[in-house]
Amino acid sequence: MFARSSIKLILVEDNDVLREMLVGSLESLGYSLVAYDSAESALASPEAQACDVAVLDVNLPGEDGLYLAQQLRYKNAGVGVILLTVRNQLADKLAGYEVGADMYLPKPVTPEELDATIQALCRRLPGVIRADLILHYPTHQLLNAEGLNLLLSPEDARLLVLLAQAPQARQEFWELAEHLELDLDSDTFRANLEKRISRLRRKLTQLGQPATVIKALRGYGYQLNCTVNIQ
Repeated sequence: MFARSSIKLILVEDNDVLREMLVGSLESLGYSLVAYDSAESALASPEAQACDVAVLDVNLPGEDGLYLAQQLRYKNAGVGVILLTVRNQLADKLAGYEVGADMYLPKPVTPEELDATIQALCRRLPGVIRADLILHYPTHQLLNAEGLNLLLSPEDARLLVLLAQAPQARQEFWELAEHLELDLDSDTFRANLEKRISRLRRKLTQLGQPATVIKALRGYGYQLNCTVNIQ
């Protein structure tokens, strides 16, 4: 599963009702997306040109979705393209694939099917970051792939960053204590460090991680057993 909020997603749909319905449904699943009502408005947007996945209606006013797919692919060769269409003829699908579409979905499409298609497409896109958790460090918000989130304390966020950015996600006792400004000469520094580790571990399990998400390494330190995308 890819963390939905880490996927740069755009939707281009000229039907106002359908566009608003899909935006609301995708946002409720945890996606952060930008929506447009025409190919021209999308092509004028820097966000659209730098997206990971583009969900495009084929029958757009002005330039159609096939033209838009071709232009997005020209500007960003790694973009994933999903076409939404009422056209179901082989010739229409071949035309879409020829201009760079990756997948076709018949309209009307359900949010569940679109979500599954986006996730499947992301597995083939090298530019999309796959992570178990996303930490927005300035706000200390921690999110999982389903969009559930909780607020970490500054101390917990700092500890998570130290573990996530360490080689092999491992940190020695003394390194953690030094970064966290614990007194290495104190008889209780190991107990204080374990208390902080336990508190962070409990919070990670609240977001679906296993109890072994932070493992104690005898005589060494701790290892983080999940991937974290730090933003």
